[in-house]
Amino acid sequence: MGLSTIDIRLLTADEWEVFRRIRLRTLTDSPQFFGSTLAEAQARTEADWRVALGNRAQFVASAEGAELGTVAGMPDPERGGVHLISMWVAPEARGTGVADLLVRTVLDWAGAGGHTAVWLEFAEGNAVAERLYLRNGFVRTGMSGLVRPDESRVEFEMVRKL
Repeated sequence: MGLSTIDIRLLTADEWEVFRRIRLRTLTDSPQFFGSTLAEAQARTEADWRVALGNRAQFVASAEGAELGTVAGMPDPERGGVHLISMWVAPEARGTGVADLLVRTVLDWAGAGGHTAVWLEFAEGNAVAERLYLRNGFVRTGMSGLVRPDESRVEFEMVRKL
């Protein structure tokens, strides 16, 4: 699979089933890196999925009809920037450059929207994610917190100025 064959597109609210399918796969594959659980995602209604897509720019990478990854940009009015969330690449596409394409898509989207920075968090122990973000210009802010309030897993904040 060459990067030239990868299509990245923005999902619309009418594509909530695509978002649901990818999110369930994400939480089945890598639950330790996300703040929501598979059970929570499975319990969401169509209306919930549509609202979620209305509050963010959810991008999907695909090639030859196969969904290879996803990422979202969510405006952060308090900071005047964008929050990069829900980053995931399918196991069969890891190491192919899909992750970098997805990150750059959010950076480009944020810049086109006039935003000055993109923030994100990554879970402790996810060295692959940290390397991805570092090579795309993100730096740690020194801030950290819990992935979920009821857990002891820690996540670290990073920022990329645009």
